[in-house]
Amino acid sequence: MAENKEKTGENKLVAMDLNRLIFDIINELSERSGSIITKRFNLNEKGVRTLDEIGKEYGITRERVRQIESEAITRLKHIGKRHNIGLIFNNIRKTIEDHGGLMSEEEIIKHLFKNKSRDNINKQVSLLILSLDDKIEVAKETKAYKKIYFYEKENFEKFKNIIGILEKYLIENKENLSFERISNLLKDKDFSYFSEMSIRSYLESNKIILRSVIGEWGHQKWPHINPKSIRDKAYLALKKIKKPLHFVEIADKINEIWKNKKRANNQTVHNELIKDKRFVLVGRGIYALAEWGYKPGTVLDVLLEIFNKDGKEMSQNEIVEKVLEKRKVRKNTIVLNLQNKKYFEKLANKVYRIK
Repeated sequence: MAENKEKTGENKLVAMDLNRLIFDIINELSERSGSIITKRFNLNEKGVRTLDEIGKEYGITRERVRQIESEAITRLKHIGKRHNIGLIFNNIRKTIEDHGGLMSEEEIIKHLFKNKSRDNINKQVSLLILSLDDKIEVAKETKAYKKIYFYEKENFEKFKNIIGILEKYLIENKENLSFERISNLLKDKDFSYFSEMSIRSYLESNKIILRSVIGEWGHQKWPHINPKSIRDKAYLALKKIKKPLHFVEIADKINEIWKNKKRANNQTVHNELIKDKRFVLVGRGIYALAEWGYKPGTVLDVLLEIFNKDGKEMSQNEIVEKVLEKRKVRKNTIVLNLQNKKYFEKLANKVYRIK
């Protein structure tokens, strides 16, 4: 019976239009109180108004605006009870408990609003809903973690402890971690009862242990985890794509992956790649990573390397195939280089050997 009751509550929550619910509650306030709440929480999507700005508008002090806002919040809590707002609070609490006892603000908003349309108003409505729950606590955003909500103080302390354990391990071992490795590491530290969902919630809520674009976890100070330069972003973009790309394509990938950052210019990307030994020019404007086995040099250099390594006669087709594994060039370019009689001798049936 209890389980059915819980599911019924969840279904009611899903059926609720949270935006409409909040505006219905606000409409029961006085005109001035409702207007101040709307402006303070940016529910009209015109930007959050300060206490001073609203005070000047109404000809009252900022302290009086603060008092009206506080009184309106108290009034909204009472009005909300008649609108079954407790269903929302219960759902939030259950979700937070399922996620290890705490969640970041952005993750709670995603939970409340499955529909991503009108993201800004959804965020503002969520912030007002959270401010009406007397039992929930909030930790303000810092350099170490995002804005976090929780109900039990011990869960917040546990979160800081776990992030501290992971940061210490990263600093001491200087290695990236997979999610599986993080999970196993925490099990070794007496957190075997921690669910995957809880671990992901803790990682999502912190700002020290970050996930790179290729799925590895590491310290936020590491350039291959949290890149700042064009070179580091280009390196991760190629690692993610796993194949050589033209510098224009690399610039496009950088802008696609880090779309909220300053846009990468094509020529700037080209100039930076030339200077960095991690990248090898393997064709006309095409770059690969040296760690993939590519080496710098001309097509002639590649041909000489192939012959010196294999030390045998090879057909033209075999040579072309081997060169194309290392360089993105036209077949005619390879054949033209094979005509260099200073280095190569052509035998019958398009077979070549080194002199």
